[in-house]
Amino acid sequence: MNEIGRRDALGLFFGAGAALALSACSSDASSDETSAPTTTGGSPAELEAEARDLTLNLWAEPTTAEITPGVTTDVYSFRAEVINGDPASVTPSGSYLGPTLHVRTGQRVRITFENRLPEESIVHWHGLVVAQDQDGQPSDAVAPGATYEYDFVIDNPPGTYWYHPHPHGRTGEQVYKGLAGLLIIHGEEPLLPSGDNDIAVVLQDRTIGSDGQLRYVNTMHDQMAGFVGGTLVTNGVTDLTLDVRREPYRIRLLNGANSRTQYLTWSTGQPLTAIATDGTLLPGATDVEGLVLTPAQRTDLWVDFSTFESGQQLELLSSDTFIESGSMMGNGMGNQFGSDLDLDPSVAATFVVIDSESSPGSLPDSLGTAPSFGPTDAVNGDSPKQMILSTRRAAHWINDRQWEGREVSDIETVGANTVELWEFVNQSPMAHPIHLHGKSFLVTSRTWDDDSAAGSWAIIESGIIDTGLRDTVLVWPGQRIQIAVPFGDHRGYFPYHCHILEHEDSGMMRNFRVI
Repeated sequence: MNEIGRRDALGLFFGAGAALALSACSSDASSDETSAPTTTGGSPAELEAEARDLTLNLWAEPTTAEITPGVTTDVYSFRAEVINGDPASVTPSGSYLGPTLHVRTGQRVRITFENRLPEESIVHWHGLVVAQDQDGQPSDAVAPGATYEYDFVIDNPPGTYWYHPHPHGRTGEQVYKGLAGLLIIHGEEPLLPSGDNDIAVVLQDRTIGSDGQLRYVNTMHDQMAGFVGGTLVTNGVTDLTLDVRREPYRIRLLNGANSRTQYLTWSTGQPLTAIATDGTLLPGATDVEGLVLTPAQRTDLWVDFSTFESGQQLELLSSDTFIESGSMMGNGMGNQFGSDLDLDPSVAATFVVIDSESSPGSLPDSLGTAPSFGPTDAVNGDSPKQMILSTRRAAHWINDRQWEGREVSDIETVGANTVELWEFVNQSPMAHPIHLHGKSFLVTSRTWDDDSAAGSWAIIESGIIDTGLRDTVLVWPGQRIQIAVPFGDHRGYFPYHCHILEHEDSGMMRNFRVI
């Protein structure tokens, strides 16, 4: 892409691209997104005021993209077209990332997914509350040339979600090759920045060889630890630069990396102001000096650029928080954790303040509502269910078991319309971000079973936001995390797993069954 495309198009993932997204409803426009001068935005100005049913075609196919300027790289990518409904519901990304899908709370959505890849695949709607057959699970993966029909009602509050493939054993490489996209749910929210002032930042990493092609897992360590690319890639490109006016902005962050848990800071040293986590507005804004974002987690930020002078730059810095024990391939942690964690930052994105009138803004005093449930509502308040995370025999385990398809243990069987307490106890030498399909839960406590990693945890602890609802939670080595989980009326099997994709692919995934 040219410089205009990289600075303006790739940054405005949602807002400015909406008008041009109107022309993207034809198959010709939407199938050539790398040439489109738009990307995905948070709240397109052209989104219709009245919601109507939405019907889409969505497909995954091999294609090429420029991740680094002037270099053509083979990738996989999602493409989409609107068959019926608001044309602005699909906003092209302008990169290998899939288009952003704009939907509304209460809206009925029908999607035909076509697999044009040379391998099986399926689409998972990360964070959405849907029935088992709409969830996009490994057991539903379809062969090359086949289709899968989705038909569901949006039952989540407004917020930031995403979609990605979920075939067992192949999720990591398919996401790494490019299969991921944002899904923004719209609806009634407090007065927050919108249109051009609502932008998304998708954080990933890649290793690109001298031939311009992606390099993926090639060692046992890559598979065991999780693959971390050598170069930060943001919104599908390296060295992302975004132009912003001297006004407040909403910045939606998604960590779409395979395994890199990131510690994010501003180059100015100012705090990051979080307003939402994993799709749900916080009751009130939370300031942190550095923000911890695991793979699959989302956090929305409020940033007021009105105090900056024209020409000033604000860099979003990212540090990798990876740690491991020297006994990773063995049976336990031992005492091999150091207390030091090297937070050597790299620039993930640069915001350049353009010449404009200063227009200060203020955050609403109240954002979201407090969770309506808690540990006292749990049916097993006196006996939380324990899920032991472990590493042995060069593999990762949950309660000494791995992926068995639609098989569950007694402890993984839950009652519909109940709240349960679950505890994840990390006896593994690595951190694991645990995700539950279709469930937003409340973190109720963090304690230590083994404090060998407490020194490294102390360095990033202030950047953990546990006050709101989550669908993915970071479990540090030696920690015991208790969560309160509300199970609704969707019955059936739903996966829960580590969202380090190489761990998930190698078996660190189980089902729970709602009866």
